[in-house]
Amino acid sequence: MRSSRILSVSIVMLFLVVTGRSQTPREAIEHYNRAEGRYAKGDIDGAIAEYTKAIEISSRLVNDNRKTRFNEMASGFDEIRIIDPFTAYAYANRGLMRYYKRDYDGAIDDSTRAISINPRSGESYNNRGISHFAKKEYEKALSDFERAITINPRDVEAHNNRGNVYSEMKDYRKAVTDFDKAIELNPKIAVIYHNRGFARREINEDEGAMSDFEKVIEIDPRMAQGYYGRAVAFCDRNKLDRGIADFNRAIELKPDYALAFANRGLAFLRQGKEEEAARDFVTTTKLDPSLIDEVEHKIKLIREGQRRN
Repeated sequence: MRSSRILSVSIVMLFLVVTGRSQTPREAIEHYNRAEGRYAKGDIDGAIAEYTKAIEISSRLVNDNRKTRFNEMASGFDEIRIIDPFTAYAYANRGLMRYYKRDYDGAIDDSTRAISINPRSGESYNNRGISHFAKKEYEKALSDFERAITINPRDVEAHNNRGNVYSEMKDYRKAVTDFDKAIELNPKIAVIYHNRGFARREINEDEGAMSDFEKVIEIDPRMAQGYYGRAVAFCDRNKLDRGIADFNRAIELKPDYALAFANRGLAFLRQGKEEEAARDFVTTTKLDPSLIDEVEHKIKLIREGQRRN
């Protein structure tokens, strides 16, 4: 069973950066910074509202020979000229807030507007790419991450994210190449080793995969995904007790970790521990019903193997 992957995201924080933005109304900057404060407190809706106010104030909307209110012009974006580049930052960050709300279409729209204002914004391409990825629009996501990398070849997040796209497209060798580059650029980000570990596992680089999961735990001992990955690697080697111990640790750190419950249940089943397995499968179903079909398929394979033996 494959692990769900974690995408890094870029938030373009404008922290009272007024230099070179003298045309930006002070009120717009104040709303922008209030949005940042709301985001820091976990108030995503409040952040969206503040970014929207910053956009409305900082925009100069021109439709041929007359000025029109922002909301009235929203449907005619192609005819709008936005004078203040500050607005691109507000769009980019509002788009990321919408991504967090799982409003992927809204996030894509905001990122596109940011790109229209500032076509050299690699962060905006990256952020639009993660929304396409969330919608399983892998070709579009790939295009955006490639554009981000063209703009900034040292963009760690874009390399990681493009690697994730290649993994979803089952081109694992290209995925590993991107993860290699991301790690070369920044060897201290645990999640990239996690992602590379699962890609390596798919191309039978078992030693490399185990090494990557060990590295995740070394960098961040409280990251549940590291123990999960190592548990999967142990189970691949038929070291079920050690795998179960790592699944236990992953669940301790992340009690809603459906994949860890599912795979621990499969490990119990391989050991003939039917009751423990059944409990884990019930928990898996409650936490993530989308895993039911895959779990049932794995159960069937294990039982068929046990009957043959």
